[in-house]
Formats: sequence, structure tokens, C-alpha cells
Amino acid sequence: MAVLENLAKEIMDNEFDGDSSLASLQSIESWLDANLGLLNTMINTSYCEEDSELDSEAQAIYKQLYLYNYYSKKARNALRGIIGTCEQDSNSIASISDGESRVTFTNKNETAKVIRGMAKDAKENLDMLVGQYNMYQSEPRQVGGIEAAVE
Repeated sequence: MAVLENLAKEIMDNEFDGDSSLASLQSIESWLDANLGLLNTMINTSYCEEDSELDSEAQAIYKQLYLYNYYSKKARNALRGIIGTCEQDSNSIASISDGESRVTFTNKNETAKVIRGMAKDAKENLDMLVGQYNMYQSEPRQVGGIEAAVE
């Protein structure tokens, strides 16, 4: 689906500044391809890989869905790093200065909190976009009362 390729390129360029060390273009596109059903469930649509073209609102929602997943996974990985190193040295040296003998350690707890905050922001934005999409794009499944056609 050409739309997913373009969306993956947009995510790579705009969100990761083209830095393939954060995520590869192929992994982004594969995730988008594999989780299209999740988008359909969220916004009550039936996009499929072969012939559907996502509208711009659906693309924005899908982008936020990817970012939420990405940051949640990074937060889990950071937490695993914290838990895995608790028995060892839980801090690693970030910088060393000479002159006034200053040593700086990285705080993995704070790093995990920042990443978790980014995931939370992505989730809040995702929920807002889904709510707006469902409010303005979804059609009623049934019409009854005075709106129904009289035969």
C-alpha cells in the first residue's frame, strides 16, 4: 500500500529526523502494515492493505498510534534496563570533569519517566484525534424516528 510507505517515510523524516538508529523505515512500514486492523477498530473503518487509501485524518491518527506504541516500548525497555541493573551498578557515568573533580551519572529512572511522559502525550493526542474523527466522520448505523423515510 503506497499510503503506508509514504506515512512511514513521513514518520521517519518528521519524527525521527531521518535517524535510522532510532527506527528503520522498513520496521515502521511493517508495523503500520501489521496494525492496520487496530486503526480500523479505533475509528470504525474498514481500510485494507490492498485497495484502501487512508484520508488525512486517518493518517494523523495512525501516526499518533505508531508514536504511542514506539514510546511505550521504549519506556518498557528502559524499565527493563533499570530492573536488570539493580543488582549491579544502577548508574552509569555520563561525564567526568577535571579541575574541580566532577563526575556525572545518568539517572535511568528519570530517563524512563521522560520516555513514559512522551508515550502519555502521544496517547492523549491519539485519544483526542480518534474522538474528533469518530464525532465528525462516522455515519449513523441506523436512522429512526422522524429522520426515517416514510414509505
